[in-house]
Amino acid sequence: MNTRQRVNELARDVGFDLVRFAGPEILGEARAATLEAHADGRLADLGWMTEDWIERATDPQKFLADTKTVVLLAIAGHAPDPVQQGDRTRGRVARYARGRDYHRVFESMLRRLTKAIREELGGEARATVDYGPLLERPLAARAGLGWLGKSTMLLAPGFGPWVLLGAVATTLSIRPDAPLRKSCGTCERCVVACPTGAIAPDGGVLDSRLCISYHTIENRKAIPRSLRSKFGDWIFGCDDCLDSCPVGSGNAGSHSDFVPSTAEDAFPPLAELLEMDDVAFRERYRGRAVQRATRDGFLRNVCVALGNVGNLDDVEALKGALGDGAALVRGHAAWGLGEIARRHGGGGEMIEMLERRLAAEGDGWVGEEIERALVVVREHMRQSLEDGSVS
Repeated sequence: MNTRQRVNELARDVGFDLVRFAGPEILGEARAATLEAHADGRLADLGWMTEDWIERATDPQKFLADTKTVVLLAIAGHAPDPVQQGDRTRGRVARYARGRDYHRVFESMLRRLTKAIREELGGEARATVDYGPLLERPLAARAGLGWLGKSTMLLAPGFGPWVLLGAVATTLSIRPDAPLRKSCGTCERCVVACPTGAIAPDGGVLDSRLCISYHTIENRKAIPRSLRSKFGDWIFGCDDCLDSCPVGSGNAGSHSDFVPSTAEDAFPPLAELLEMDDVAFRERYRGRAVQRATRDGFLRNVCVALGNVGNLDDVEALKGALGDGAALVRGHAAWGLGEIARRHGGGGEMIEMLERRLAAEGDGWVGEEIERALVVVREHMRQSLEDGSVS
């Protein structure tokens, strides 16, 4: 058995679904595109993605000296939708984040593979998932594991966009695989499916400033008001462009660690999430990707989702969030209350609630959010009085 066959066998034994090999050359096209995105501001506040980081992440030799091969590895990540029960207002969590944090799953698998490469085959090896300074998607496309779709996701035959990627750079010399001669053709489903227009009309370019996944996971600030109503019930990540993709058609299956244990892992009741303090948040999401959002960011997302899909039964939960210790949560709770009033009615009690909070509020931005919510509720009341309806 030659080296290529043995590495493939070792990777399969560890549990990887797909294995391909790429050469160590600089990713010139990916480097230029990422630097352009950085210059245009399309990387939003991902401050760690500096020009220097991009230069390093597109050169496997800077990831591991004397790299001769990059092994691209994938595991399936299409976690199923559990059956929802009850009539409580629920949010949605992206499929990959419904079970264990995929970083931890990958890290364990990659440690076993790199150890085998070093000890059995005598090569140096360094591994990474998406947190490391190595752009794994263009490398995976170079290796023929899939092709870069219009959504900018890697599309693997039989799996579509439902793959999670890792890479191992090694000093072993292994014949590389050829890129696939495939493309999305005229398909534009992901472009159409994106609620915020984050994908360019022609595809292939993603603006993080408009992306629901970016805002619900990476953004530590307020979600832009112009985008909030487009987030629907997403509270961590977004699968809209992936769900729309016909490649794989959602039949990829999922690694067992990503399968949700209960419906609450995929579609948690929103009101109860607003009761979590830092300790409860860490305990509930221990070992899960949701922790990346932080407690305050996650509850911010919950308030936005309630504003979009909540009803009058959810007002009490938002009232509690209006007094939260984090300004980020209080401001979005005010927005959520205004949106529920816009769709279901508000009334004098909601106005009184918001006015009391405004009088006690010491944060200027939160005060602006409360004032905007009051405008919405008062306008609804005015229209209700003119129509003779009861709010």
